Amino acid sequence: MPRLCLLLLVLVPTVFAMEDHKSVSEHTVWRSSESLLKADKPWEREAAHLYQVGIFPDPEADQLRMYYLVLFRGEPARNFLSVAYSEDGRTWTKPVLGDGTNVVMRSGGNDMDWGFFMPSSIIHDPDATNPTERWKLLYWGRRNPAARPGYYVATSPDGFAWSTVTPYPVITNANDAATFIDVNPHAPAGPRDTGHLVYQQMWRYDAGLPVDRDNLTNMQRVISIWWADPWPDRWVGPAQIFTPDDRDPPDLQFYFMAPYHTPRGYGALISCHHTGNQTMDVQLAFSDDGWTWTRALDRNPIIPLGESGRFDSGMVFTNSRPVQWRGETLVFYTGRATVHDGKPAHADKSKPTLTSGIGVVVIDPKVLGLTTD
Repeated sequence: MPRLCLLLLVLVPTVFAMEDHKSVSEHTVWRSSESLLKADKPWEREAAHLYQVGIFPDPEADQLRMYYLVLFRGEPARNFLSVAYSEDGRTWTKPVLGDGTNVVMRSGGNDMDWGFFMPSSIIHDPDATNPTERWKLLYWGRRNPAARPGYYVATSPDGFAWSTVTPYPVITNANDAATFIDVNPHAPAGPRDTGHLVYQQMWRYDAGLPVDRDNLTNMQRVISIWWADPWPDRWVGPAQIFTPDDRDPPDLQFYFMAPYHTPRGYGALISCHHTGNQTMDVQLAFSDDGWTWTRALDRNPIIPLGESGRFDSGMVFTNSRPVQWRGETLVFYTGRATVHDGKPAHADKSKPTLTSGIGVVVIDPKVLGLTTD
């Protein structure tokens, strides 16, 4: 989107009441009790879910910019990426862009045999040598009908007008849960011959896994890594690097891994899938080099499930980095009142008004490793 058009944005307020929430970790300062966004625009109203993709300080104004996915269940070609703004991280507005919507990227419109159009990770680098690469996007899709579905990389000078870098996907192995990050130059160890790392869910075979309610019989979800060699055309991997171990319950699996930079290397928010009851929560891990990871908080959730009756009572997961904003450290997440296999989390309780949405927690930055103390 041309810079001139940004000056013509019309902001339409979307406001929801918030209350303190009791089901929090001991490190949580505050948590939203309702979804920050609703699918309340004509082009969104049939959506099944809204997923957070990335939240950043907006380079154009004193506000936060959120990218979120609008997902239509059973109609993946309709999915699109949208943007919203907030001054405090709680109340969000949806801008009217050049086409009369707040949509910044749409599906290629092609059928897929695996997954759906899913923008999953964004990097903002205002100091990029190439100004057209100040914003980078990793997304699963099928932009080219002659190619298999897979992960594409797109770039943008402003975060609005996106250009897919290659005509074919850079990663095509069948798993659409991934994030990426630029290498931390201040990390004490790790790769120096690449600028970017992708963390992707992969599978490993284990005949002893509980399978009663899982959709991948005898397959455990673990985390692999890819690295750009060179950026952005060629990616090397996957190498398995992060798995549940003997200290974890036997049904634990790793879904999304959302990495971020710390003064000492890397932190990561791990979306943990419990296949026995099909719930999901978020745990914390740290690494010096981006490859070898250590679990934190004695493996207790940094973002636990919400209470019964809330939009986030069945699943909590994130692929967004923490945002430090106006003296607070914010972590945004996607919540669902249903569990992974689509069943209600609390069938004996009344159904919440919203069965999915986007929430936020305010967390002590020391716990996230974001201070040098």
